[in-house]
Amino acid sequence: LLAAGGLWRDAIKEFDESIKLDPSAADAHVNRGIAYAEIGQFQRALEDYDEAILLDPGLPGAHYNRGLASSSLGNYAQSVVDYSEAIRLDPKSPDAYFNRGYSHSQLGQHQLAVEDFNNAAILDSTDVEAYRSKALAHRALGEYELAIETFDQVIALNPQDTAAYIDRGISYDNMAQHEMAVEDFSQAIMVDPGSSLAFANRALVLAFIGMEAEARADAERAIELGIDREGLIATLELNLEHR
Repeated sequence: LLAAGGLWRDAIKEFDESIKLDPSAADAHVNRGIAYAEIGQFQRALEDYDEAILLDPGLPGAHYNRGLASSSLGNYAQSVVDYSEAIRLDPKSPDAYFNRGYSHSQLGQHQLAVEDFNNAAILDSTDVEAYRSKALAHRALGEYELAIETFDQVIALNPQDTAAYIDRGISYDNMAQHEMAVEDFSQAIMVDPGSSLAFANRALVLAFIGMEAEARADAERAIELGIDREGLIATLELNLEHR
């Protein structure tokens, strides 16, 4: 209850007492590790997960949470090892697949990431982030059509998802389908008129296809909303020169 209430330091004290009473309680080490992770003490969390795994190597949560801590410390290769063991012990954990997919992405292993995000989506077909991450991994592989198809699924689950329209628009632009890209950026603006990224991306595509006045108007709006002026204008001018 303490942990559930967010009182993580108090929770750590409670788990300290539990471990003193029963040092062989693997679950208590996992729970204390989670509490340490919640306050950003990932190395301390790893020590508790290591101890839990020594006490009970068959505990999926110990491996999964050690993966989270390793990932938080930037050790993505180790996190893949931990998530893989968690999946072996509990093959129906969408979170373990999703987080292993994230680690694969961070390691540049985008095909493996696609497979993991796909498995996460199969296990939880309502997980918007699994579809989004899968789409982004497809795009990183240059598989723009597959990225667009997967962004379609994100939008089907949440038609108000501004980021999905922007990302799908970028994928259309990657395929030189500029009108489709403009449509998606425009839809993103309809959903969120304060989206600086939507205005900036639409400005760049409009510049590329020669609609200078409209492009400059969008660029100014993006800058008003917080986009870096120097970078956007430099890219805008390059796209205008392309004509």
